[in-house]
Amino acid sequence: MALREDALYASYRRLEKPLFNVLYRQLWQTQDCQDLIHDAYLRIWERRDNVEPTTLDALVWTTALNLAKNRLRWRALRRFEPLSEDTGMLAQQGEQDFLATRQLHRALRQLPRVSQQVLLLSEFSGLRDAEIAGVLGIPAGTVASRKYAARARLKQLMELTIHA
Repeated sequence: MALREDALYASYRRLEKPLFNVLYRQLWQTQDCQDLIHDAYLRIWERRDNVEPTTLDALVWTTALNLAKNRLRWRALRRFEPLSEDTGMLAQQGEQDFLATRQLHRALRQLPRVSQQVLLLSEFSGLRDAEIAGVLGIPAGTVASRKYAARARLKQLMELTIHA
């Protein structure tokens, strides 16, 4: 059964904010996140004849995360700094909040990629552990253990940053 346009729009309305939250904490650039979300939906729409509506949300997550991984790889190849000082962000937040966000970003970057993705998906996507496992292609039990380990390591890294 081919994907219908109304199902795609419903998925977009449901997932846009959680997708943005997860992608932003990987890319730290508003425009990149918005572009990747739109690119993910466009790619899915282009393959709509082969998309099962029941797996649409998982496919969106997988596509968006893969696009983000590709963007990060592209940045690394070109030696771009992943965190740009988004002037809009500084204007919207106080300086203390902005500095705390930078500290969090640095700490998140020190986590292994899969642990980072598990943590971000569990905190911002609204997906259950079994759904996260499906999106990342790992066993469901691994999600819980990686989430626990990632939280503990992130707490350590944040404490080191604060005391440094």
